[in-house]
Amino acid sequence: MEKKFVDLCFTMSEKIPKETALEIVAIKQVLAAILAKMPDKRESIIDDLSGVDSDIMRDIVANFKKIK
Repeated sequence: MEKKFVDLCFTMSEKIPKETALEIVAIKQVLAAILAKMPDKRESIIDDLSGVDSDIMRDIVANFKKIK
């Protein structure tokens, strides 16, 4: 099976210490990998998250939509 990699571009506030930001990005990447393994649930999860009105969630949703 061929593995496909998606260039996710999560953004973080410059106010967050670098080490903490790297941990948060790692968690987001793990969640994206889990979501990629669940194609039958992906659209529903993305739809639910799309309803959250925040810049951070819009960033996450935009990256999750890159996963096909």
